[in-house]
Amino acid sequence: MQINLTPDPSLLAIMVIFILTYLVVRRFFLMPVSRVMEEREHETRSAEELYAQALGRFNEATAQTEAQLHAARRAAAQLREKNRAEAAAHRASVVAATQEEARRVVGEAEAKLESDVAQARERIVRDSETLARLAAERILGRAV
Repeated sequence: MQINLTPDPSLLAIMVIFILTYLVVRRFFLMPVSRVMEEREHETRSAEELYAQALGRFNEATAQTEAQLHAARRAAAQLREKNRAEAAAHRASVVAATQEEARRVVGEAEAKLESDVAQARERIVRDSETLARLAAERILGRAV
């Protein structure tokens, strides 16, 4: 039994068919699939870069908005304190003016009351003298 080591011509045909099949598969299947995968990978990288940029802009805008909000709150607090101080000063001046007006009105009322009391006393004294004279004239029956 002898082994024949010479290649059979069908081996060459099989190799040619394999190479042609490989070229066809590569051309119409592997290259398009590879191209689609590369495009997807490129789109994924682009989307991730866009996301990172958008996230950076968002964080920056958020920080800026928070800084503006903090500044606005600080300005509002200062304005509120200023208005409270002005209101307290105005209130104090109004209270002082009202107290002064009240003292003046009370003083005038006391002066008028004292004047009225003095007039009433004079009138009572006059009327009592007149009544006493009238009573004495009636009791005595003659002019006094």
